[in-house]
Amino acid sequence: MVLAFLLAVSRLGAADFWSDHVEPILRDHCVECHSQTKAKSGLDLSTFQLALRGGDRGAGFVPGKPDESQLYLALKPGADPHMPPKRQLSDEQIALVRTGIEKAGANQAAVSAPAPAAAAPAQPRKPVWVPPADWAAPAVIDRFLELGWKQRHVRPAKSADDATFVRRVYLDLRGRIPSTEETAAFLARPARDRRTALVDTLLADPEHARHLREVFDYVLMGRATKRFEEQRQNHGWFDFLEAAFRTNRPWDAVVRDLIVARPTQRENRGLIQFLYERQNNPQAMAEALAPVVFGVQIKCAQCHDHMVAREIKQAHYWGMVAAFNRTRNVDAESGPGLAESAIGGFVSFANLKKESQPARLVFFNGRSVDELWPSEGEKEVDAPEKYRVPPPAEKQRAKGPAEPRFSRREALAEAVTRDNPLLARAAVNRIWAMFFGRGLVHPVDLMDSKHPPSHPDLLDWLAADFERSGHDLRRLIRNLVLTRAYQLDSRPAGRKAPPDEAFARALEKPLSAEQLHRSLLLATGNRTDADGKVAGLTEGELRKAFVRQFPDLFVPDYNATLQQAMFLANSPLLEALLTPRDGNLAARLATTSDDRQRVRDAFQSAFGREPDREELKQSVAYLAAHPGDAGRKQLLWALLTSAEFQVNH
Repeated sequence: MVLAFLLAVSRLGAADFWSDHVEPILRDHCVECHSQTKAKSGLDLSTFQLALRGGDRGAGFVPGKPDESQLYLALKPGADPHMPPKRQLSDEQIALVRTGIEKAGANQAAVSAPAPAAAAPAQPRKPVWVPPADWAAPAVIDRFLELGWKQRHVRPAKSADDATFVRRVYLDLRGRIPSTEETAAFLARPARDRRTALVDTLLADPEHARHLREVFDYVLMGRATKRFEEQRQNHGWFDFLEAAFRTNRPWDAVVRDLIVARPTQRENRGLIQFLYERQNNPQAMAEALAPVVFGVQIKCAQCHDHMVAREIKQAHYWGMVAAFNRTRNVDAESGPGLAESAIGGFVSFANLKKESQPARLVFFNGRSVDELWPSEGEKEVDAPEKYRVPPPAEKQRAKGPAEPRFSRREALAEAVTRDNPLLARAAVNRIWAMFFGRGLVHPVDLMDSKHPPSHPDLLDWLAADFERSGHDLRRLIRNLVLTRAYQLDSRPAGRKAPPDEAFARALEKPLSAEQLHRSLLLATGNRTDADGKVAGLTEGELRKAFVRQFPDLFVPDYNATLQQAMFLANSPLLEALLTPRDGNLAARLATTSDDRQRVRDAFQSAFGREPDREELKQSVAYLAAHPGDAGRKQLLWALLTSAEFQVNH
């Protein structure tokens, strides 16, 4: 079995083999004791180069010669000393290390080359293709992907038919499936330009802004508890986000507002919630912001430099924390806000070796802010002249949040929203994942040196184009959904599916809770009654019921849970939606006398298409064998809980 596996991966180059198969083993079992911060016996195994260099006992291994390599010999059963000391590796894992060392001897230069960094490289990389200036953006994107298909030796899928496209684009731009009337209206338009016309219509619709607000509420804030959802509503967070997308506010301006957190207009008061909800925790603020402005997670750098992505330093983590550690929530006469002190916040951090250094305003993109630190023993004195808006006198309520003349938050905002190419890269990668099912860098918030982009030239071009457009999100989204690649069928061209990172077919995306609950309401024809309720619940309560079961978005690897399966199988809520009432789909099917027509109506409502011959035959036979409401309800249940309904394909 081990031999079969090694034969299957034998075609990988040395660099890919070491990165894909050896590094994960060392990371999971060895770097806890053999890393930059805890190099027992002087041995650091966190990268190929460091493992090769070895430690106190000499080289870690000899490329091409596993039987002369300390790393391999120490892993074998019966070795003295044996590594790892507490748990032996499997035969397969040991064989992978051996193969990695053998391959390193055949092509040491390829393995030794450092992985491409997520940040802009010091030396510009020569692009594989330079787009002509007069090409439209969708054509440029498609050309970059075509070059990738050629390089990977894959064939793209055929274009999706109109019924598939209209369902896909409604889910992606409006957050719900189209109604049968909307599908019919789309199909009645002239074929030559109907897809472009539909995209432009959907982008201008208020439902699009609401859908983006729901997505970015999750991206920026995560799922809220009942308390914080009410706070987001009351503080105007939802209104702020939705207005930003409705008016197509530049993304860099939105991000700057979230950091500075000083609304100048009443209607923008909700922007304070991004920091306010972190409840005076500067580390939580820094950790939430880093993926937005840099595309990386910095949590792992709290206690030491990142063990795998070495470009993420502990100083970067504490530099962002320092930018927020003068910030405090305040409930002023003007409303809730974020006060900022003009003094204090001069702290130091220590690594695992107990070495201490000051937390200065130094950030991952290479930017830093000069700030004069007080001398040792010097006591800072606060004074009103250090503020644009001074803090209140003792025991008095503030009229508004304090604003210092030098604001660390403003300095951070300037450093990450001006001349910061990582902001654009993080944004386009996130939006790409939203529409294509995974990012050009995957997972989307790990844009570091260990997660190189699948299409580096395309990512570079998209980020530069996004910056040139003034960080125009609507234009970016329009360009993506009008590409040939977005409109491919999800069925692969051949028997074997191409790798997901090739984007040679449409990747299935599980519906979010919001998409699912709205689509179920529309498909089943259930509308709010005179009391504003559906099946005894308000729309808000209904949404929360689905959020509890389907809470995630942008998961790197989606797997349905047992809890979700039980919900779809046994939920009284779903049962209520499938019960005939008030002219809903179940009621309409009950008034139709022809089972064949019932099946067609059910398929059109659920999938926006006609059943094929076999689906029609089996469904009609089932209804004949199970007459009455129970049989019709089971047919609808089978359609609405199917993979075809549950995913955007």
